[in-house]
Amino acid sequence: MDLMKHPAFKDVDQSFVSTLQGTVNSLSAKSDMEIIGTLMAISNEAKKKNVNFTPDMQAALLNHLKTRIPANKRAQFEAFVSLITSKMS
Repeated sequence: MDLMKHPAFKDVDQSFVSTLQGTVNSLSAKSDMEIIGTLMAISNEAKKKNVNFTPDMQAALLNHLKTRIPANKRAQFEAFVSLITSKMS
């Protein structure tokens, strides 16, 4: 998925989206802890750039993340996301 062309990111600073795309694309070779650290880095970068993730942006990003994570880690990732999102509601 190309986040630069995704409708949820059309009004977002394109340099941020480009950086986000590169970060997400690098996840497939990372360990679980590195993936969590990367998610935190994405959040911090968004705050610096005053980017507030809309529900559509979050859904698009999480779906894209799932495709970049090795298949054997996807269930664990989905469980982590479910835990985090349930605590936020």
